[in-house]
Amino acid sequence: MTGTAGLVRQAGQLAGDVGDLVPALAEQLTTPFPGLRQVLLVGNGDSHHAGVAAEHAFTAVAGVRCRAVPAQRFADYPGTHRLDARTIVVGTSASGGSPRVVEALERAAALGASTLAVTGNPGSAVDEGAQHRLHAEPKALERGPGVRTHQASLLALLVLSIHIGRSRAVLDAAAARRLLDELTATADHIAGTLDLVSPGCRAIAPEVASATARFLLGAGPGLGTAGYAAAKLVEAAGVPSTAQDFEEWWHVERFCRPTDLPVFLVATPGRAADRATALAARATAAGRRIVLVGGTSPLPDVWAGLPVADGVREEFSPLVHSVFAPLLAAEVADHLGRQPFHGDLRTT
Repeated sequence: MTGTAGLVRQAGQLAGDVGDLVPALAEQLTTPFPGLRQVLLVGNGDSHHAGVAAEHAFTAVAGVRCRAVPAQRFADYPGTHRLDARTIVVGTSASGGSPRVVEALERAAALGASTLAVTGNPGSAVDEGAQHRLHAEPKALERGPGVRTHQASLLALLVLSIHIGRSRAVLDAAAARRLLDELTATADHIAGTLDLVSPGCRAIAPEVASATARFLLGAGPGLGTAGYAAAKLVEAAGVPSTAQDFEEWWHVERFCRPTDLPVFLVATPGRAADRATALAARATAAGRRIVLVGGTSPLPDVWAGLPVADGVREEFSPLVHSVFAPLLAAEVADHLGRQPFHGDLRTT
């Protein structure tokens, strides 16, 4: 198991992975899905966060109803989703070994839905348990909290959304090609964001580390990013961190004490951008310590800002807005003298 330096190394490889993975993923998708009416994305942990981040792409790019569902919830209650032959259930597991994802795919198939596995491990249980397969395999992975694997899963889902849009004739061939090119071009935005957020993550890490809890907020695609970022803080540094929707936080968790707990707002472009700015201003006025991840100018007077490279469409924005997560997690863990997954507590 690698330490916090591995998180930083993985973050530095994200941009390069995009150029490798997008064409490889697109080449694998040769089966059309013309009659789809519903896509359900099932997974656990980072795989579920990737699904939440990709939901909007399936709706906006493919014109299909989409929902991300935790794998166990789907396995236990599949009937709530009205499965039929016009539904595809996409089970995502980077390792391919998640028993709940396998179970979810089995239940979906038994109820008449098509199934597709997104995994980085060909021949794994999840891979073999689906009718269709999409392999997202970054090169030379190292062990540790998933960073490159999360991005690989997210890229696979985004490429799949474009393929389904083409299959359903929502996109013509030229439009699908432009979107794939645009997705590949996010590599430059990811590299630029890495440089932009590194100093800010380093600066705020001591106070983020000393807090008793942290909230990470998002809406739409940004909610998936918030969940992923919270997971990295927990896995790397062992600090209580919770993801929540903008409005739900304002209704409930804003009453948590102490009132100066760090609150990260993932301000993705598009439909929720104005809500993020308004919430940042409102929460700051109420005395909360707000960290704005992204956002448009002029920015409200927040405690800290983590800028991202702009110019990425809302559907692809989780790729750049998530870059801060492994960097911040590594800085917080280093400040506390901790290693990922309680590595500092092991004696053997």
